[in-house]
Amino acid sequence: MKRSELKTIEQAVRQNWSIPDAVFQALPGVMAQILSNGSNREKVAAARVLAALHSQNQATQPRLSMVAHKHQHEVLPPINPDNLNERRAELRARAARLR
Repeated sequence: MKRSELKTIEQAVRQNWSIPDAVFQALPGVMAQILSNGSNREKVAAARVLAALHSQNQATQPRLSMVAHKHQHEVLPPINPDNLNERRAELRARAARLR
């Protein structure tokens, strides 16, 4: 198997292409065979495919987590001359908690 074909297989696994289950099940065996009998470059490419398959199996765990945040203008009422000192005190208290 050519290295370019192995690169395409790796890309297909990483990008979640629609791979038939029979092919997906057979890939580790084919890659093991290449690791045993292939050239050094083919072995490296086959190892990359196996790493992609492994990361595909780990996909049930979220890789990135989104953090919910709120902007101050959504939490606090607008500043006007009547509440200016009150708002300054609120902001000082918030800043003190962050320290």
